[in-house]
Amino acid sequence: MKSSFESLGPWERKLSVEVPPQEVGETIDRAYRAMASRAKVKGFRPGKVPRAVLERLYGDRIRNEVVQTLVERTYGEAVREHGMEPVSEPVVEPERLEAGKPLRYTARVEVKPRVTVATWRGLSLVKPDATIGEQGVDERIHRLAEMQAQLVAEEESTRLARGHFAVIDYAGTIDGSAFPGGSGTGVTIEVGSGSFLPGVEEQLEGMAKGEVREMETTFPEDERRGELAGKRARFHVTLQEIKRKVIPAIDDEFAKDVGGFDSLDALRLKTREELQAEADREAQAAVRDQARSALAASNPVDAPPALVEREFRSMVEGMRRRLASQGVSMEHLGFSPEALEKDWRPRAETSVKASLILEEIARGEGIVVGREAIDDRIRDIARDTRQTPRAVRQAYEERGLIPVLESRLKEEKALDLVLETATMQEVERAQDAAVKAKKK
Repeated sequence: MKSSFESLGPWERKLSVEVPPQEVGETIDRAYRAMASRAKVKGFRPGKVPRAVLERLYGDRIRNEVVQTLVERTYGEAVREHGMEPVSEPVVEPERLEAGKPLRYTARVEVKPRVTVATWRGLSLVKPDATIGEQGVDERIHRLAEMQAQLVAEEESTRLARGHFAVIDYAGTIDGSAFPGGSGTGVTIEVGSGSFLPGVEEQLEGMAKGEVREMETTFPEDERRGELAGKRARFHVTLQEIKRKVIPAIDDEFAKDVGGFDSLDALRLKTREELQAEADREAQAAVRDQARSALAASNPVDAPPALVEREFRSMVEGMRRRLASQGVSMEHLGFSPEALEKDWRPRAETSVKASLILEEIARGEGIVVGREAIDDRIRDIARDTRQTPRAVRQAYEERGLIPVLESRLKEEKALDLVLETATMQEVERAQDAAVKAKKK
C-alpha cells in the first residue's frame, strides 16, 4: 500500500491511498467465492454458479463491497503511518475498481490540530468567596419548612384572594367545543402564582366556596400545545374549596420532625455544613471553568468542527436529560434551536479549544494516569449511576471508552497543574454583599 497526504488547513487532511493490484485481485476473488457459496440462481446448484453469471447479476454490488473492504483495511494503516488523530469519519472518494489495476481513493478527514501552548502558568483568576452567611442558612431552613407546610381549609365565609389555594372543577371550550386538556376536577391552584392560564387566576379572586363563574381567556402565542396558541377559550369554573398554606414554626420541635435533630441549633449546624460543601463545589467549578476559558483565550487554537459539533450535542443532550429527570422539557423552558446555536455553540468551541490545550500540557509535562485512577473514576461513575463497578468497566471496554476516560483524567490533572500556578483573587458572593448593603 502507498499513501500520502495533503494538508487542507489546520484541522483537515486529504489522504491519497493506493492499494496494489495483487491485493485488489485477491479481495475480488474472495468476494466472488463468498457470493457463489450463498447465491441462489435458477438453473445452477449452490456453489456452482459461473463467475461470469455472478458478474452480470451482482457485479456492481460486489465492486462496492470490495471497495468498502479495501478502504476499511487500509485507511487505518494510512492514518497511523502519517501520525494523524482523526476526529471525524472520513469522506471517501474511490476511483473505479478494476481487476488487475490498483485501487486509488482519497479520504478527507478532520484531525486534531497541532497545538502550541504559549501561556498556561500564572493565569490570573477570580475565585468566588464560598463563605456561607446566616441568610443562606435561614433561606434553606425556610424552604425546608415550606416543604413541610400543609393546606388547611378556610372558613365558609372566606372569599378567595391572592395567596389562597383554590380547589376547582373546570370545563373549557373553544368555539363551543371541548378540547383536549381543557377540563379538570379537583385541581388545586395557588392564586397569584401564575401557574394557570393567563387571566384566569385574577378572575377567580373574590369567589366564595361553591360559587360558579364563566371566564374567558386567550392562550398565549407561545403555548406549548401549538394547536391552542392564540385561541380564545371559555371556562365554566366551580370553586370547591378555599385553602391556605400553614407553615410549621421553625423551632426545636420542627428540627426533630424533619431530621431527628436534638435542637434547632443542631439543624442549623448541619444545614450550614451542607451549604458550605455546595458552595465550595460551586466555587471550584467556577474557577475551573474560568481557567479553561482563559487558556482558550490566551492560546490560539483551531477547533475542528467535528469536535465542536460533538461537544455541542453532548451539552444539549446532557441538559435535556437533567431537565427530563425533573419532568421538564427544554422546549417548555424556551430553549429554541436558534437560541442554543447562538449561546451554546460558542461555549462548545471554547470547551474544545481548552481540552486540546490541556491535552498538550499533559503531554508536555509527562502526566500519566494509572489503572488505580481509572478504577477510582469507574467506582465514582458506578456510584452515581447505581451500577456495579464491574458493569461500568465492562460497558466502557465494550464501547472502547477506557482511552477516552484516561484522556479525560489526564486533562483534569493538567488543569490541576494550571490552577496550582494561577494567581487567585477572591470576590465577595453577591448574596453576602446584598446582606451587608441592607445593614448599612
